[in-house]
Amino acid sequence: MHCLVTGGAGFIGSHVVKSLLERKYRVRVLALPSEPRNRLEGLDVEIMDGDLTNPEDLDRALPGIDAVFHLAAVHAQWMPDFRPMYRVNVEGTRILLEKCKEHGIKRIVYTSTQNVIGWNPRGLSDENTPFKEFKKSSHYTKSKYLAEQEVWKFIQENDSPEIVILNPSGPFGPGDTGPTGKVVQDFLRQKVPFYFYGYFNVIDVDDLSEGQILALEKGKPGERYILAGHDVSLHEFFQLLEKVSGVKAPSLRMPRFLVYGIGYLMEKTSDWFTHRPPKMTVDRVRQRGRKKLLDNSKIRNLGLEIRPIEDTLQRTVEFHRKYLAERESGK
Repeated sequence: MHCLVTGGAGFIGSHVVKSLLERKYRVRVLALPSEPRNRLEGLDVEIMDGDLTNPEDLDRALPGIDAVFHLAAVHAQWMPDFRPMYRVNVEGTRILLEKCKEHGIKRIVYTSTQNVIGWNPRGLSDENTPFKEFKKSSHYTKSKYLAEQEVWKFIQENDSPEIVILNPSGPFGPGDTGPTGKVVQDFLRQKVPFYFYGYFNVIDVDDLSEGQILALEKGKPGERYILAGHDVSLHEFFQLLEKVSGVKAPSLRMPRFLVYGIGYLMEKTSDWFTHRPPKMTVDRVRQRGRKKLLDNSKIRNLGLEIRPIEDTLQRTVEFHRKYLAERESGK
């Protein structure tokens, strides 16, 4: 089988590419011309320059392809202008779906986000928990919700391609230089001064990529699967990082209302003065500052095994220590 991976040069996408190659799939990656390719170095993969929102680029990328993994998205908590995010995440998804049908693609694995899974304050949130937070969500969450609605609409109106939807939680592991990776880097440099009450879900990026393959091979068309690992409190997360790294975890617990205020001030500072992404946003505090627990039984029933969180964080710390050392040495 010949697979196209949009976003295959990124953190998650490159791990999906490696998992596909290990199983002897042929792989083509669609990447922006300006996108770094270092994560794909040495891999037997075809890389095609292209823009998800350009139908002509998709016409060049899709011939000969049997299945598509759609991971490409703009993921940011803050931007000076959010319109490009909606253009890629929503419009780009719609264009890709139409082109996949036109080119006779057999199967699509679409990567959404757990952000658009509703919150069940009385227990586990599963694939059917209704999402009622659109108005107060970040632009990223809104864009991914609207994109997923495009997918559901396409499923209802078309018999093919077959589509499986994945809703992953926060991936950790080697290679992450994005927002989650920077949290670990700040921790190792002792730049995390406090924590606050809240929970989030950690999944190993290799478990996430394994879940992508299972969705391709065993997922039921027209179904969504929460692709999640371990629910942990922020306090537990930092304690685990201390355990595997030897770096002291923050001991100061900040009231949530103060953290909301800090997030608000950081956002406004970015809007009005620095024009650079803030370290904290109101939506990030809202997402983290509650006990949202995820039910991953549906994807586990396909055969996904979740590795211990300590193993994931150990590999993550080892990568970031090496990464920071190389940056400091100028390599």
